[in-house]
Amino acid sequence: MKKSLILIITCLAIIVAGCTSKEKEQQSPESAHLVASEKTLPSGFERIAGIQDPKNYVAVRVTNQQNYEAMWQQFHLEGGIPEVDLKENDLLFIGMFESSSCPYEIGTMNVEAVSKEITVNFSPLAEVCTADLSPRNFVIAVQKEFSGNLDSLFLITQGEKTKVPIQPEEEILKNP
Repeated sequence: MKKSLILIITCLAIIVAGCTSKEKEQQSPESAHLVASEKTLPSGFERIAGIQDPKNYVAVRVTNQQNYEAMWQQFHLEGGIPEVDLKENDLLFIGMFESSSCPYEIGTMNVEAVSKEITVNFSPLAEVCTADLSPRNFVIAVQKEFSGNLDSLFLITQGEKTKVPIQPEEEILKNP
């Protein structure tokens, strides 16, 4: 009798724990997600990317609808602007180069709440890529609770980690 009672209590505990875990997962929305990506760069990319280190990268935080629309135009993105809740999220516009034969695809994005860092891990590339430079941008929504203190992001491609400073939107928009 005692063994049956222990077995029933154990089964109930496992079922309750399983339900609790699923509820927690559903209550935890993504802290970062991809909004758009195209093969374009912003107006003035060479000037902007040339004055900072590392060269050939630009990252800009956008915090409101007006600047979202302006940055969308400055990055020469096509089509309608995807709807993003800018009360809950900021946007990171990232401009960079890639090989035209091996386009970058985001594998994972990690936002660290404690260190306030975002890391974008790109999926592995093919073994043979051309050595040309093709433009690429990414627009990523990041929850405001994390994005407000970000001053840089980390891009990981083929095992190399590149720290890219995040520019204020006003700096980029005033000098198109």
